[in-house]
Amino acid sequence: METGVSTLTLPAPALAPVSSIAMSDYEIRTIDAGSAIDLRTALLRGEVGPPGPEAADRSEGALHCGGFRGEVLVGAASVHPQAMPGSHQVGAWRLRAVAVEHGHRGRGLGALLVERCSEHVAIQDAAVLWCFSPAGSFGFFERQGFSRHGDPIDIEKAPFYVAYAEVAPLDRSWAL
Repeated sequence: METGVSTLTLPAPALAPVSSIAMSDYEIRTIDAGSAIDLRTALLRGEVGPPGPEAADRSEGALHCGGFRGEVLVGAASVHPQAMPGSHQVGAWRLRAVAVEHGHRGRGLGALLVERCSEHVAIQDAAVLWCFSPAGSFGFFERQGFSRHGDPIDIEKAPFYVAYAEVAPLDRSWAL
């Protein structure tokens, strides 16, 4: 494992999932911006909303996390500070993309990536986490606690919602 790479090993779930791959087969690690950009470009191709400057992916405080099965990167999510469209909310962070390889979807990996990004923005004292959600994927974000902000917008001839979730402080049983 590279030095400087943050690792979170997931415990085995209490009940075995129906599929042959358990959530404990995935590991969430911090990855570099280039790896996150490459994966989301390969998997989502325009399904992440309007393009943003790659400089935002490299901005101070940005986090890129990857979901690994063994040593293979099979999912990624990125988050960075950015104002939410149509809002004057201070402390907004954009969830840039949640991309999971097709054979690994529906197994909880995307939810784990969103959770890791949410934890990161909570540590940054963020007030809201938002993203552009394709209309067909909004159910995923809704299950993660996101709500719609306004009417759908057309991006590259496809309907998207601005989805947001208020960020709550982390509950901890220990003091920093």
